[in-house]
Amino acid sequence: MFELSKWYGDCISESGDLRIAYSARVRYGRLKIGYSGLLDGQTAAHALHRAAIAEEGRTLSWEAPRLSATWIRQDAELRATVFESEAGAVEWRCVIPKGSVAMNEVRGLGYAEHVRMTIAPWKLPIRTLRWGRFLTPRTTLIWIDWVGPFATRMVFLNGQRVLAERLDDSGLLLDNEVRVSFDRAHVVRQGSLGSTVFAAVPGIGRIAPARMFRVTECKWKSRARMQSPGAPDEEGWCVHEVVNWP
Repeated sequence: MFELSKWYGDCISESGDLRIAYSARVRYGRLKIGYSGLLDGQTAAHALHRAAIAEEGRTLSWEAPRLSATWIRQDAELRATVFESEAGAVEWRCVIPKGSVAMNEVRGLGYAEHVRMTIAPWKLPIRTLRWGRFLTPRTTLIWIDWVGPFATRMVFLNGQRVLAERLDDSGLLLDNEVRVSFDRAHVVRQGSLGSTVFAAVPGIGRIAPARMFRVTECKWKSRARMQSPGAPDEEGWCVHEVVNWP
């Protein structure tokens, strides 16, 4: 039996100050591991204590060592089963597609999601995962792109599922000729999972095979621009990442 329950939440101020929080619990048979962490775009602070995350109406609160955060939802939540097989499923719930956030001393727009997996990540038929969110006062754009033996692409623009003709690390081209470009000016975290995420989780080697330690990730904070036919350009902050399996 395998189960991963993972929360992710972020906030970027108008000036570009970034905070990212994450908390996860892994159960594999009788073994249970929990971890939480905070990224500020410069350094990472990890604490092996369970975060207290609660929802009430439009509000999501998150309390953990060195972290106090509150999101107030502006857009309706999104849900999807990203992958499903006899071995298990990956269920995605975008709790806060866009919200006003206070995360420690940072105030701005933010995003929060919960992922539940009942299939181990090393059993997924995937080679590359791209994920991201682009938020402005007028626009909410979220995407999940899986490439591999199993492939799926989910793109949501202001709560509606849309098609993307192109999606890569530099931007997206939607089928309605909307273009979004990223500058990728700031790398938030980069490296193998063995040197980034797993380095802060004692005991994970008892669960994950060596191959998972060689999975690489790169997460960016980008200044992004959206160009839409017949409308003025929009600029805002984007958090996006690419994860590659060996």
